[in-house]
Amino acid sequence: MTADRAGRVLDGARGWIDRHLEHFDPFKDGELSGLCEIPLTELALLELLDAGGAVTPDEPRRRRRLELLASAQSAAAYRERPFREPETLVSHLLVAAALSAAGRADAPLDAAAIARLVRASTLTVPALPPHRTMELRHALDLCGIAHEMPSYAALFRATLAAHAPNPIFMSNPEAYILTHVVFYATDLGRRAPLGIDARERARLGRLAERLLGMYLAVGNWDLSAELIFTSRCLGTANAFADAGWRCIADAQTPDGGVPGTRWRPGLEPDDDTATRYHTTLVTAIAATAEIAGGAPCS
Repeated sequence: MTADRAGRVLDGARGWIDRHLEHFDPFKDGELSGLCEIPLTELALLELLDAGGAVTPDEPRRRRRLELLASAQSAAAYRERPFREPETLVSHLLVAAALSAAGRADAPLDAAAIARLVRASTLTVPALPPHRTMELRHALDLCGIAHEMPSYAALFRATLAAHAPNPIFMSNPEAYILTHVVFYATDLGRRAPLGIDARERARLGRLAERLLGMYLAVGNWDLSAELIFTSRCLGTANAFADAGWRCIADAQTPDGGVPGTRWRPGLEPDDDTATRYHTTLVTAIAATAEIAGGAPCS
């Protein structure tokens, strides 16, 4: 029943994403600026899971998503961005990894230039907090870029996730740190967690379970979807997962979107899309993993 419900949620979410692809285009507002690559990056994460072949996506929709990723990467202004604004490098690496996993090589990365950028810039420790350093290492590893980053074990030990936080006192940003640390360590659930032993894995599973119960109670579908996915990445049971899928399915609007924390009925179209895109996308990612079944990293 849970997989069936997740399948219906996934189909609606993928349809919504397909109808709003323009929101994921980093060039939609003209020149590249700020964090304009972030939506495209998150779309690339969905493509990385699709490339594994565990779930058969709707091919016309997938082709359109891949074309958007390839179109951005092939633009000279886009490829130059990490060298002008190094904080955008992770976004570019994930897009390149998604295209490579899909068998696309429209504009391959200059691995040697990126390796020099990582060595020369302030991208690495101690400039970045540990979970962001883990994010960068994961992206570099996905693209096979040489680096001298700390090990996953060392990075994990320095994160909030390794320090047994009390879920009652965790803020939303701290909950996101927990989920993302697990995503990086497990390569989105596609491997056993690097740097996290069995005891820590079980503890993190209990923490994710308690947090999921709390976030379902307040109707935060964004973190609820991330925490469901976190438990699946860890390969640990979550007593609230079934309830989570029921709640998310009930919250999903008829057009397939899943409301974000800032969504309210009656928003202008651009604001409506902006407040729903991340929650809808992470729901699609979690549902893809749910349908794939099993414990991805066991």
